[in-house]
Amino acid sequence: MKNETKKGYFMLAVLWLSYVTFAMNWVAGSSLTPQITKTFFGEPVDPLISQLVNYSITTARVFANILAAVILMKLGPKKAAGTAIGLLIMGLVAIYLPNYWAYTAARMVMAVGGSMVIVYMNPVVAHYITNSKSKLRMNAANTVAYNAGAFIVAILFTIFAKQMVVNWRLTLTFFASLTILFFVGWLLKAENFDTKESNDGTGEAYGYKDALKDGFLWRYGMAFASFLTLYVLSLVSFKAVFEQYTLLNGSVTNLLISGFGILGTFAGIRIGNKGVPRKPILMLSGIAMVGAFALALVFANQFPLLSYTLIAISGFAMYIQYPIFLNLPHELKGMTAQRLTIMFGLFWALAYAGQTVATIIWSYILGTSGYTPAMIFFIAVSSVYIFLVATFPETRQSEAVAKRRMAV
Repeated sequence: MKNETKKGYFMLAVLWLSYVTFAMNWVAGSSLTPQITKTFFGEPVDPLISQLVNYSITTARVFANILAAVILMKLGPKKAAGTAIGLLIMGLVAIYLPNYWAYTAARMVMAVGGSMVIVYMNPVVAHYITNSKSKLRMNAANTVAYNAGAFIVAILFTIFAKQMVVNWRLTLTFFASLTILFFVGWLLKAENFDTKESNDGTGEAYGYKDALKDGFLWRYGMAFASFLTLYVLSLVSFKAVFEQYTLLNGSVTNLLISGFGILGTFAGIRIGNKGVPRKPILMLSGIAMVGAFALALVFANQFPLLSYTLIAISGFAMYIQYPIFLNLPHELKGMTAQRLTIMFGLFWALAYAGQTVATIIWSYILGTSGYTPAMIFFIAVSSVYIFLVATFPETRQSEAVAKRRMAV
């Protein structure tokens, strides 16, 4: 029987911190887009061009997630994850490249590493963590990794707003250089393990052909694409948009979403560990997440304080469901570390592909038709999440039925 070991927790900590650093680098780079494009182009550019790095990063993540399982099976967990963390160092290299296109390409490589890191968290959890409550807590910590990085950046850009934008290269160097420490730590302490061992002894062979025929996986991935459209745009792209078109401060909205998201994660862990049915939680929190953000947009130019409150509610609701949502595959019968890697590889690929397409369309609408049509499209796409969640299987149905029988 597998044991929860210090080695496993150390490996999870390194992967978690690596992804936090990746998030800090990505969000900071997005927040500094005006300064970066001015350096390379010397003048304002079209929204599609200014968002090119974000599009390229999400595009790179699509392919990285598909390749993650193949690399894991070829190299083993230690070398595969070490390669992923090593690729994050390209975020440091990108800062000092001579033109915007080289900078974008290097950031794409960084994104490949970030995508692989988040995928490799799942087999490590599956192998080392056997207790179901501990597993949900660890998956919750993994899901909040990006939010933690975004929260740190939001605080820095709120408190030290002027200092952070004076020299974008110096700012990004600080964030990106932290990756080197985690890379060295992984090489020194990480270990290999068997990725084909089942968590309950009922596992079956599962490959990419099986994953491609899995209807749940397709719905699961596209639901998250809708979720990511709301989450990533609100944290990565809306800062400048809010400050241009509304009375809202973009740094404050980022701080509220990420900060209340962290609080929502703790609520999600508490709710999830009660063993209650998953679908009602996902649907209700999804409605609250999208509805609150939609109302925040409605009142953004009349009642900013009300909009800030609604954005905080949206961030809280967003993360109540996030750890529960991403723990669903772990709750399926016969799950193995390898199957999780394949499922999450395709899941993240589908999610980021859908989110990238939605973001490109949103940017095009913003540039050609203006703020209001772009935000209507944004809310419409985000709402798809609610409808797809309604089609999911209930992974805690047996527990819910047992509790009702005991009550009777």
